[in-house]
Amino acid sequence: MIESSVRPVTPETSFAEALRQAIARRGLALNRIRTHLADRGLHVGVATLSTWQSGRRIPREDSLAVISALEELLRLPPGWLTVRIPPARSEPAATTPPYAVVDYAVSLTRLLDRLRRDAHGRLRTLSVLDEIHLGPDRSAQRRRVTQSVVAVEPVDRLIIAHQGEPGCDVDQLALHTVSGCRTGRVARAPEAGAMLAELLLDRLLAVGDTAVVHYEIEDRTGLPSVDYQRFSEWGGAHYVLEVQFDRAALPVRVHEFRRRHTSGPDLLRRNLMLTADSRAHVVEPSADPGTVGIAWEWD
Repeated sequence: MIESSVRPVTPETSFAEALRQAIARRGLALNRIRTHLADRGLHVGVATLSTWQSGRRIPREDSLAVISALEELLRLPPGWLTVRIPPARSEPAATTPPYAVVDYAVSLTRLLDRLRRDAHGRLRTLSVLDEIHLGPDRSAQRRRVTQSVVAVEPVDRLIIAHQGEPGCDVDQLALHTVSGCRTGRVARAPEAGAMLAELLLDRLLAVGDTAVVHYEIEDRTGLPSVDYQRFSEWGGAHYVLEVQFDRAALPVRVHEFRRRHTSGPDLLRRNLMLTADSRAHVVEPSADPGTVGIAWEWD
């Protein structure tokens, strides 16, 4: 339930002051807030919470999931704290080229110029559920996505990227919107086997507004797949990745991994067990900038 007495989001109130007011209104001690966050898999110390509300420090980009959880815990509208974080927090990212965490960034940037470069970075992802369905031919036939976002600048569209298997025919990659959006322009880069697409939102989002979109990407190439990884330029989102294998084509080994860059070394690598219905998954409460993925071996 959202408190009706919360004032509208304005630039006049600092993040620290807004956080102090919200905590005082709820009457929660910082150690209780820490416990509530830990119950959600988000670990932040009392000292950090104290420096945030005093203004001595501001949250980093990878703390977005914590801030979103605080908004819910303190009964605030989504984005009420997020949009008050000083702009200096995102200035380093502004000097970084778009899609710098992937090795096909040049191709994506070229496609972005054909769509709407000014739309890039206006949204931050709060949560993502990726469901990857592999067929009996070992190909990743379908990717279902549920994604929630918050606007950090006024925006009416979300730009998404997808890369097929090496050597794929990008014309065989099809985007289907399900709800919360409709398909805008789609641009393709055959040399990278990648596509960039606009998801046009149901309305223009003001700063702090949120949206939830559901969409699918169909892969009709039939090429065998050996992994899937989602990249994040800003981090902070709650991420769930689930891979559904066909019972007629089960891998012999499966593992999860984390990387700073799509072609970089694994920062984490851990074996996964398939469930009884041939699924594997990873849950990342607050993903760092970079990639999270699952890889598998067929033989």
